[in-house]
This record gives sequence, structure tokens and C-alpha cells, in this order.
Amino acid sequence: MSKTSVSNETESRLCLWVEPWGTDYWMRPGEEFTVVTDLEPEDSPFNVVVHAQGITVWVNSANDATVVDKNGSLVACGHQRPADLGW
Repeated sequence: MSKTSVSNETESRLCLWVEPWGTDYWMRPGEEFTVVTDLEPEDSPFNVVVHAQGITVWVNSANDATVVDKNGSLVACGHQRPADLGW
């Protein structure tokens, strides 16, 4: 199993995108999520990109990925998505 954690150390809501699926997970200040795949660790299972729209974690495998919170609970796509995004 491979995993990488992402935490929001800003003072505003931040979007975590998981690619190549385009799923979005919105983090409140102080929240931490972990992206998990079923694959064994490899040299570079993830790439992390910080950009103006948030943070993107690219999963470098054909396997699916899940996102969990600090307690290990599954976080659904669209978690805490603001209603006023316009898309």
C-alpha cells in the first residue's frame, strides 16, 4: 500500500485534486487527508503539485486511489465543496 498525506496549513479552504480522475476534496484550515493506493510502494507512486486552484496529487499507476481523513475515515469526492464555484 502506498500513501501520501496532504495538510491545509492556510487560513482558507483549499482543494485537493486527485488525478488522473479529477476528483476534488475540499480541506478546511488545519485538516489533513491521505491519498491511498493498493499498490506496493514504488520509486515514485505520487507527484504533488501546488497551484493557484489548490493541490493536485497525481497517482502514477493504473490503480484507483482513495482519500481518508486523520481518523482513517473515507472522504467522498466533492467533500465540503463550496456551492458558489460556478461549475
